[in-house]
Amino acid sequence: MELSEKIQMLRKKEGLSQEAFAEKMGVSRQAVSKWELGVSKPDVDKIVMMSTLFQVTTDYLLKDKQEEQTEKVVYYREVRPWHFEKKSRHTLFGLPIYHICFQGMRESGGRFRMKMAPAKGILAVGVRATGVVSIGVFARGLVAIGAAAMGMISIGAASLGILALGAFAAGIIAGGNLSVGIVAFGNLAVGMYAIGNCAVANKIALGNYAHGHIAIGNTVSGMKEILLKDANFTDMDPEVVRSMILQEFPKTWPMIQKLFTMW
Repeated sequence: MELSEKIQMLRKKEGLSQEAFAEKMGVSRQAVSKWELGVSKPDVDKIVMMSTLFQVTTDYLLKDKQEEQTEKVVYYREVRPWHFEKKSRHTLFGLPIYHICFQGMRESGGRFRMKMAPAKGILAVGVRATGVVSIGVFARGLVAIGAAAMGMISIGAASLGILALGAFAAGIIAGGNLSVGIVAFGNLAVGMYAIGNCAVANKIALGNYAHGHIAIGNTVSGMKEILLKDANFTDMDPEVVRSMILQEFPKTWPMIQKLFTMW
């Protein structure tokens, strides 16, 4: 780029007219016009003034197209693979007694990214873990603990199992903000037996809002209803509740009876 082109480009970038630019340079508008047309060139002292005004170097202004050197700045991040794995030499049912596995990438600056490396063993620990006892972001096993867990006993944000605990839980016995199961506990509980703020059940529901064959709570809807005034169910009569349960469902397990009369 020639000097004339640079002057015009920088002037326009600053939002200056030829007149305003000429005033700052202490020259006439015609002089500026000649600079930008390449008819004449500014003196060295004017080049220095332009350098200050436009916040560029004098070298940038004076070097012509052939002399310009483009400095290429390459932005990069150093990425190093990271791997940790510990596995027992002994096996049981074809699986290692324990398997701990983590993989990831460590970037310059200390940032670390995990990879979905699988861990499989009787005891499995990793981002993705499968085992009798498994702990990981995604866990599956007899006992599973993780953000997403599936197992006979599962604990996690989203859990599925015979006994499931989590923000969302589904299982035979489920506890969580949203729970679905044969026996369900939670803010919103849906099941054969449900206890929660909002409880919906096939047989017995206990909650601030309860809907079921037997509905017990502050707001109730069911075939048999027990209306309570206290939000904590302190005004419940356990014997009345037990009698109603046995009348409607004579084979109800004692443990279930206890759940609905312990309040």
